[in-house]
Amino acid sequence: MLKHTFVHLPGLGPTTERRLWAAGILTWDDFLDAKTPPFGSVKAPMWRQELELSKERLAAGDADWFGERLSPAEAWRLFFEFRDGLACVDIETDGTPQNEVTAVSLYDGHNTVRTYAHGQNLHDFATDILESKVLVTFNGRCFDAPVLRSHLRAVLPKAHIDLRNVLTAIGVKGGLKKCEERYGVDRGGLTGADGYFAVILWREYTRSGDPALLETLLAYNAADVLALPVLLAHAINELLEQTPFAARYALPIPRPGDNPHAPDPRVLRKLAWAFSRK
Repeated sequence: MLKHTFVHLPGLGPTTERRLWAAGILTWDDFLDAKTPPFGSVKAPMWRQELELSKERLAAGDADWFGERLSPAEAWRLFFEFRDGLACVDIETDGTPQNEVTAVSLYDGHNTVRTYAHGQNLHDFATDILESKVLVTFNGRCFDAPVLRSHLRAVLPKAHIDLRNVLTAIGVKGGLKKCEERYGVDRGGLTGADGYFAVILWREYTRSGDPALLETLLAYNAADVLALPVLLAHAINELLEQTPFAARYALPIPRPGDNPHAPDPRVLRKLAWAFSRK
């Protein structure tokens, strides 16, 4: 999809991009091969230079270069060229103003979920994330990414698909759980659990040391990242309908991957009872 994209060029917005597509300028090469500048724009020579550079950076696999030039709402276009370098990430914190990180999950969108817990392997995340090219989060631009940079000194990809921005562009608003519900994502025994649930799990774990509490926290955190590729596929398909390329790029909707952790039924019952009394 990147080779059909023009909105990363300086001074070229969605309206001009649609005009280019309507005029038969569907790819970077179409633009570069045109005998006369499209629409006679005085910016055409500069856009030609930028497109030549775009081809170089794509050939070099430089997702960050495009990530810095695409708006948050258009970052979904990175998916097709960099799908093998995705890092779906979600964090949990302790609920204090300091936002101490308690758990992190990292999912490649295909097979592997890695989880990290405070006091165990949390700082391994900063090394493991270096293998990835595109960050995928929900509201991560505002929360997860700044916290990971400040607390774990993590060097994150500059190419960042924040699904909150992408879904908002198609009129889908609300938190992660609401978006999951819209698209039929089933969390099983964790249905109805929210961020406060994760805070309580951590507080109870630090008080009691019960490993079942940590296991349930990690299961909850992993469920967040396992949902992200599902939401991303739905969003991309809806956004493709606004382009001439839907038939070529439409995605099958994946099922959520397997959660490497299992919430403890005893813990779920106990917390459900505690919440019901509030």
